[in-house]
Amino acid sequence: MVDFINEVEEELRKDKYNELLRKYGPYIVAAIFVIVAATGYMEYRKNKIANTAEAASATYMSAGKLEEAGDLQGAINKFVGLAKVAPDGYAGLSLSRAAGMKVQLGNLNGAVSLFDQAAEKFDKPIHKDLASLKAVYILLDQGRYADVQARAGLLAVDGAPYADLAKEALAHAALKSGDIEAARTGFAYLSNAPGVLPGVKTRAAQSLALLNANRPLVKLDSGAVEGDLPAPEPEAPSPETQMPKTTQPGMQDEQE
Repeated sequence: MVDFINEVEEELRKDKYNELLRKYGPYIVAAIFVIVAATGYMEYRKNKIANTAEAASATYMSAGKLEEAGDLQGAINKFVGLAKVAPDGYAGLSLSRAAGMKVQLGNLNGAVSLFDQAAEKFDKPIHKDLASLKAVYILLDQGRYADVQARAGLLAVDGAPYADLAKEALAHAALKSGDIEAARTGFAYLSNAPGVLPGVKTRAAQSLALLNANRPLVKLDSGAVEGDLPAPEPEAPSPETQMPKTTQPGMQDEQE
């Protein structure tokens, strides 16, 4: 009797399972297929990224060998070509290397363009801002002070990776463009503000001292010389000196 009851319960369970399978089976199969497909795609992407990075590394090294051999233009072409297909990290590094060689070849505008492209490829501010700062230095050497002020101003925000260097570039741009007071203010800040990079602080102090030493000298009435002091107002003449000289009666006759 017990065996019969167990067999009946087993049959009922089978019928229940079959019913559930008929009802939800297609969904279960679809879910399994999605999981397997997603896992396969992830593995494919992982392998593809690894292969792309490996190929990029090999191309990067070969371009570097061209640079070492003195074939700068060939290396530039290879680095720029690599930047079009490589992951962003390799692309940014490749463009920065190519920009540096453009500087060696004297193509400064081309170097600025490549540094700008490199900055767009980088994700981290420490790399992005460095590429932008290198472009700023080139523009400063070219005398394009308005461009320097526009670009360096974006990099000089407090907390930015190279804020101190950007502020130094702004001060030099002001100095070279003739805005002495702006330059003096910039160098004074960098030489006195806490937390400024030691090298920047030292250079700013030296530039400030040179500016102060070259202040125009003004000669005072007393004959002393003092920097940046306005000449004193001349004293008003006394009433006696204001009066015209007259000849007393008879004086002219005696002199004659």
